[in-house]
Amino acid sequence: MSLIERLKKHLPFILLLPVTVWWLRPAWFGTMDSMYDRSQHMEYVWMIPVLALFMLWLRRDRILASLGRPAILPAIPLLLCAAGLLFLGLRGDQARFLQSSAVCFLLALPLVAYGRKTFAAVWFPILLLAFVMPVGFLDNFTVPLRRASVSVTAVLLNGLGVPVHQSGTAILSADPTTPFQLDVADPCSGIRSLVALFVGTAAYGALVLRRVWTRWALFFASVPIAFLGNILRLLLTALTCRLVSQAAGMQVHDNALFLVAPIYALCVFGCADLLRRIEERGDAGKSAPAPTAVAGAPAVPAGWGRVAAVAVLAVALACFRGWAVPTGGPTVLESDAFISKTFADLPGFSIRFPYFCQNRECLWSESYVRGTEFPSVCPKCGGPVLPVAKAELDILPADTQSYKATYTRPDGIYFTVALVIAGESRLSIHRPELCLPSQGYALSTREVRELLPGLPMAFFSLRRQGSAQTSGFCYVFLNASGATVSNLRRVVGDTLIRSFSNRIPRWAMVTISSNVDFLTPEGEAALRDFLTMWAPTMRTDAARD
Repeated sequence: MSLIERLKKHLPFILLLPVTVWWLRPAWFGTMDSMYDRSQHMEYVWMIPVLALFMLWLRRDRILASLGRPAILPAIPLLLCAAGLLFLGLRGDQARFLQSSAVCFLLALPLVAYGRKTFAAVWFPILLLAFVMPVGFLDNFTVPLRRASVSVTAVLLNGLGVPVHQSGTAILSADPTTPFQLDVADPCSGIRSLVALFVGTAAYGALVLRRVWTRWALFFASVPIAFLGNILRLLLTALTCRLVSQAAGMQVHDNALFLVAPIYALCVFGCADLLRRIEERGDAGKSAPAPTAVAGAPAVPAGWGRVAAVAVLAVALACFRGWAVPTGGPTVLESDAFISKTFADLPGFSIRFPYFCQNRECLWSESYVRGTEFPSVCPKCGGPVLPVAKAELDILPADTQSYKATYTRPDGIYFTVALVIAGESRLSIHRPELCLPSQGYALSTREVRELLPGLPMAFFSLRRQGSAQTSGFCYVFLNASGATVSNLRRVVGDTLIRSFSNRIPRWAMVTISSNVDFLTPEGEAALRDFLTMWAPTMRTDAARD
């Protein structure tokens, strides 16, 4: 093959390469931000591109033998999907959309440059890159996973003679001489270990196993392996808390990956070896297939017409990439002036404000009546004190604002109002249905009612584990333009506003809990009377204007 023919063979890829780098750049920086964000716990992300490149290197002979003529039409759906996701990602500052767009674009690249056979050779390593996305959107699965891990760990600890009891997704020592508490948050659910194992088992299965069903079997073996590894991590943490101290237990928890990772690897290797032996037994007695030739003559290079079509496509993609960039300056976060951050005094109610010790080894908290002197340090351990619990500060993004107060009537009925004002991150606010079960509550079926005009609220009856008594809980999402109880509507609306208006809507979540059940006539009447007085004070004059 002459030099001109070789150049023409790779010219479609050369034309698309600058556009590819420009297209992937935002996704790359978003991935780096996720990897270095300690709240995301995505330290494993750097391994995924390395693993994908390693698999491409191992398939290099097959890839080189598959290079052929461009196939533009089959790539059009992937490119359209990539374009839509890129637009929403750039305009709405959504890292997951940018990463999904990058994966779709990379899947379309081998089709446009070399054709269907090359796509068949490289699609699997490229698809592995989808696992670089943060897994916060899997929050519907983390709560059951956390509860299951905590339940099994609590049973094992009691069986080992360490008396504990479970409260939602927390493990509490039942021995007053050695008190400790483990709050199993979302990062401790095991979901990130599961995602990392998905990547590892998918790649390893593709390398060492030949049959489709054995590869899928190894892939799904990640679920019990991750679950058992997470239980082991919790068990080691709890035993260290009991035998040494709470601080030592937290050190074990923070560094448990170094202890559990070898066990993960041994389990994966063991499962793969077992499946490989099953494949060999299935092959026993069968005649060996005749060896197939790796490749024939190299494919004929693309004609100049197809090269010209790829060039036009590259220019169109570059133009779209430039147009999709927001032109209205940096994304603007809306003001939070619509919501009042102070709690007004109400006739017939006393009001108290909670304060929490920020020391992880101390469980002190207390509520203080307005007008009294709030503590500057914890009276129990001397640690710092804030009106927000340490667990909330660890989980919520730094720009999230949180306020809380409890209104109590003379007859003992109280209403605890919590106000969470979101920042730039979607993680500032989540549905209470996800966190209440982790706190040890059983929820009734959700009911939506409008006790006051223009203020819909979602209602639940709550019941603590081991208790027959029910309490009330309700919530609503507020912004400058109205109120809603639909989290889906809020999230989708935010994405569209970010994408088309270059603005980040500011939301506030208001929750109200009480020792009376709001789904009973008496509880509903008590809440309506409270809201009649308090609801007009939660919005500022600017919002009402």
